Amino acid sequence: MQSPKYSVVIPTYNNCEKYLKPCIDSIIKYTEMTDIELVISANGCTDNTRIYLYYLQSAIPNIKVVWNHAALGFAKATNEGIKTSSCPKIVLLNNDTLLLEQPKNQWLNKLDDYHADIASVLTLHSPITNQKFAVFFCTMIDRNVFKTIGLLDESFETGGCEDIDFCYRADQNGFSLVDVGSKGDFPIYHVAEGTVHDPELVQDWKQKFYKNELKLAKKYNPEYYKFLLSNNYERAVFLKGDPVFPRETKRYQWANLNINGKYVLELGCSTGYGSQFLENVEYLGLDYDPIIVEVAKEQEWGYGKFFDWADINIYPLEQYDTIIAFEVIEHLDNGLEIVEKLKKHCKTLLITVPHNEPKGFWGEHHRLHGLTEEDFVGFKFNYINHNGEISDVIQEVTPENPSNLMICRWDNE
Repeated sequence: MQSPKYSVVIPTYNNCEKYLKPCIDSIIKYTEMTDIELVISANGCTDNTRIYLYYLQSAIPNIKVVWNHAALGFAKATNEGIKTSSCPKIVLLNNDTLLLEQPKNQWLNKLDDYHADIASVLTLHSPITNQKFAVFFCTMIDRNVFKTIGLLDESFETGGCEDIDFCYRADQNGFSLVDVGSKGDFPIYHVAEGTVHDPELVQDWKQKFYKNELKLAKKYNPEYYKFLLSNNYERAVFLKGDPVFPRETKRYQWANLNINGKYVLELGCSTGYGSQFLENVEYLGLDYDPIIVEVAKEQEWGYGKFFDWADINIYPLEQYDTIIAFEVIEHLDNGLEIVEKLKKHCKTLLITVPHNEPKGFWGEHHRLHGLTEEDFVGFKFNYINHNGEISDVIQEVTPENPSNLMICRWDNE
């Protein structure tokens, strides 16, 4: 008997009746089963998947089952299946796919007709790697690709981007990629994200995907990594060693000259880049975003610099010598109330806010608009223009200077 040519690797995580059984039924109906080795990599399944797989092993030829009690995530579950497979061509197939009516093996032939190293039903462009990648819901990969570049990167776990990473590495090693579904006639139906968009199986999908995007960008595209961290320009992002823009540099230099005492708290610290301008202080940076806080910690800004996640509405503030809140107040619906709260916990409060900003000028993240000196009673004011020049009087708004910030100092006298 001729050995099978294709290993069809299907990772699965519950949803046996909803996805896996219909998927396998369609494979059996439209595939010469002696031509394939069917590898089911089951992980974390608590439904009837195991009983169903016992039945399959007795009913069809050339089937292998990989069983893991733990939910491994797509990359590792797929890798476990690949490691068990033995054929020269490996088809990665999601369990939420259905082969449509066709002659036997048409789907396999279409994948293999181009004799490409990687052939996929769907390819997309990644702005992170700036390259085309195969979406791994139905993709054929020559075993030599795995032998050369390794398996899927398991650090991506659940949440995606392992296909982008794999295809980038394959391209760097000279392997070819083709899209066999561009004409729209490939005989398959894909539910798409049937598992990861099921909140009973995967919680916080969007957050997991965002973390994987960050991981991918950090690996291949540092500038895009910083863009992702900026949350669509909600915050300024600079990493250790990066040049800091003039306006950000000037306002922290101003803060350093106006610090009163040794103990400093910064609200809305972002990556903590401002702390490098503050001399001889014990510094605590707070931010509402736990991911940006972890990035801040990774930078190792120096001795006495600490960072923590915080919702300022509930965070247990202590007493500080100076509190800094640069470009924060306008982001909060209750920003002016927070100013009054901060006053109770410091000797000196240093803040910057846009001066008389019209709604929509800086986008959706700003909640308060039109702030002027009248909103900050008891403060002393300076102004900083678009180029980072500080003055005692506000500068004219022009195309070259589209906005001014108020630099405000309050002292508990």
